[in-house]
Amino acid sequence: MNGYWFLFRRFSRALWFLPALFCASAVLVVILAYLSANLFPEGLEESAIPITVSADALRNILGIVASSMLAVAVFALSTLVNLLTSAAQTGSPRAVPLFSGNRAARTTISVFIGAFLFSIIGIIGLSSGIYTLGGRLILFIATLFVVFAVVWALIRWVREISVVGRVVEMTSRLEDATRQALDRLGRDGLYGCSAGEGSPIGHEVAAGSVGFVQHFDPHALQDLAEDNGLVIHVRVRPGDYVDHAAIIAVVVGEADEAVLKAIRGDFIIGEERTFDSDPGFGFLVLADVARRALSPGVNDPSTANHVLTVQTRLLANWALKKKEEERKDPPYPRIRFMPVSPERLLDKAFRPISYEAASAAPDVQQALLRGLTSLARISPNAFAKAAATLAEDFMARAASEGSHQPDIAALRKVAADLTEGTERPRPSTSSG
Repeated sequence: MNGYWFLFRRFSRALWFLPALFCASAVLVVILAYLSANLFPEGLEESAIPITVSADALRNILGIVASSMLAVAVFALSTLVNLLTSAAQTGSPRAVPLFSGNRAARTTISVFIGAFLFSIIGIIGLSSGIYTLGGRLILFIATLFVVFAVVWALIRWVREISVVGRVVEMTSRLEDATRQALDRLGRDGLYGCSAGEGSPIGHEVAAGSVGFVQHFDPHALQDLAEDNGLVIHVRVRPGDYVDHAAIIAVVVGEADEAVLKAIRGDFIIGEERTFDSDPGFGFLVLADVARRALSPGVNDPSTANHVLTVQTRLLANWALKKKEEERKDPPYPRIRFMPVSPERLLDKAFRPISYEAASAAPDVQQALLRGLTSLARISPNAFAKAAATLAEDFMARAASEGSHQPDIAALRKVAADLTEGTERPRPSTSSG
């Protein structure tokens, strides 16, 4: 993903962006209605057109739209704020941007605010008498489109408020965001770069700021490397914490200060992690939802079981994809990257949940072991060893915190089956 496109996606997801865009469009439509009056003959009579609308009638229609849309827009915004607060309390505050940045919610509120502004400007224009008969006709047609848009937005808003705040909807959006990040990562974990190992010697590029790596632009880095005959070793991954002295890239070849500065500019470092290029963050937030569900104040083991199923499905589908490394030439051959390993993703997804699951109900404990067993069976080369290690660690926690021996014995049996399965040779169903 291009760095500018990454920034634009973040910018366009702001709650104010679409309302501002719709407001500008409303102003433009009203202005065009005034200017388009020149398309009609000067001596146009009412009998020459099929529909005529008086200034008073049009002013009344716009007055109704303006008064109702102001109330509806305020109500919609307050409802959205309440729903986002509820979502943060029942799920995870880190997942709230997936709701506030949702296009359906932003578009609906934008229509309400845009319709209000359109009506206000139209009333001002009618009151000042700047519209001719042709201008009023165009304004009336535009008003009809606005009314239809408002009706459509109201129906869409009813659907939106019926799902926002539900835990199942939150996990669904988290799953979609994490799946998209895994697609950008690629099955080989390289973001389209070449695999890099060891400690290269060259010009070191420091982060220059404190925060998290949100994104790097391999396409722009590849262009820089080709233009200057360089090989760029990326030393950080999206989601990594960096400070001023942290080395984010090592440049092999002759590079001046301007090139090094351009390379640093292709890394986006922000205050918090994002979902776009960081699948580990998606797994972490999903784990947060499960851990909150297992807290004594919530006590919702079914949600934890659901999250474990989602985590398993995401990792399994990713592991079964064909590796990009089988291609002869990666898209960015001059960019060397330390691949994100399947073991790292598995640890991000399951280990945080295992802390609370060790003292949770037996069905949650078995769901966690079931997910690890499924991943070890589906893609043994990628997950078997890491799954067995995590299951062993989890059993140690569960045994130390549990008191009912039959439950512990049942868990030991499941964990033993997983460990034995990793020791027996299995035919691989994955290329990784």
